[in-house]
Amino acid sequence: MKVLIIDPQFFMRAGLIQILTNYANQPSIYEADSFEIAESYLAADDYDLIFLEMDLPDAEIRPALQRLKKVAPRTHIVLFTRPRSISEVRQVLAAGVRSYLPKDSSAEQAKLAIRALLNGDRHIPDDPHLNEPRDKSSGAESFLSPRQLEIMQLLAQGLSNKEIANILGITEGTIRVHLSAIFKAIKVSNRTEATLWYLLRQKKLVD
Repeated sequence: MKVLIIDPQFFMRAGLIQILTNYANQPSIYEADSFEIAESYLAADDYDLIFLEMDLPDAEIRPALQRLKKVAPRTHIVLFTRPRSISEVRQVLAAGVRSYLPKDSSAEQAKLAIRALLNGDRHIPDDPHLNEPRDKSSGAESFLSPRQLEIMQLLAQGLSNKEIANILGITEGTIRVHLSAIFKAIKVSNRTEATLWYLLRQKKLVD
C-alpha cells in the first residue's frame, strides 16, 4: 500500500501517518507540504491513496484535482481537511474526490474511516445531505446549503446583515461567515454580484 499525504501542516501529516501505520501492513507513506512536491512524487511513482488538503499554499483545489486526475487517474483521492460546507464537499466529490475525512473526526470515526480506505472502500461521513442525489438543475439549491439559501433569499430582498440576523435569530457575525462561504461557493466578490447570481438562477427555474 503506497500512500501520499498532501498537507502543509506537519502535525496533521504526523497524526495521519501514525493512524495509517497502526492499521496498514507495512505501508509506504510519502509526505508533501506543497502541491509542487506532490507532483514530483507523482511523476516518479503510482499511489493507492492520496490524502489531499483543500488549502494548499501553492495550488487551488480545482486545478489540483484536474492535475491529479491526469497524472493519477486510478488513485483513490481522499479529501482530508477541516469541516467544510456541504456545497464545497459536493463540488470536490463531483470533481473526482472519492472519499472525505474531516480533520475534526473523533478517534473512533477516524479509525473506521482509515480501515475502510485501506480496504479499498469509499468513506463519506454519515451525513444524509452529502449522500443525497444532487439536483442537476442550475438552481441555487445545487450550490448552497439550506441555511445559505435562506440568507440568499433575504439578501435578494435588499435586507441588511442586521435585518437578516434578526429574522433568522442568529448574530451578524454568523451572517458574515455565511456570506463569505456563499461568495466563495458561487465565485462572486460582493453582495450585488451574489444577488444577481441568485436572481438569474431563480429566473431560469421559473422560465
